[in-house]
Amino acid sequence: MAINFHIHVRRRLADDRVVDGVTLTPREFECLKWTARGKSAWDVSQILGVSKRTVTFPLENAKAKLGVRTVNQAIARLAASAQARS
Repeated sequence: MAINFHIHVRRRLADDRVVDGVTLTPREFECLKWTARGKSAWDVSQILGVSKRTVTFPLENAKAKLGVRTVNQAIARLAASAQARS
């Protein structure tokens, strides 16, 4: 029973990180979400208590997964995806 619960919770949490049908890692989603709130990579690194590189690397991965060239395009996809869910 515990295994089924774990599988269900894991799937449920993964759905929250889906942007236009693309599942992002928790770190990619978190960094993108903070960036969407107007925070720079340095700001996000200070908030999360990690290096700036630990923020820029997941942002680059998120851009590649979403098939966009800029962080602003990734943010637009995130916003459109969130709006579609509401």
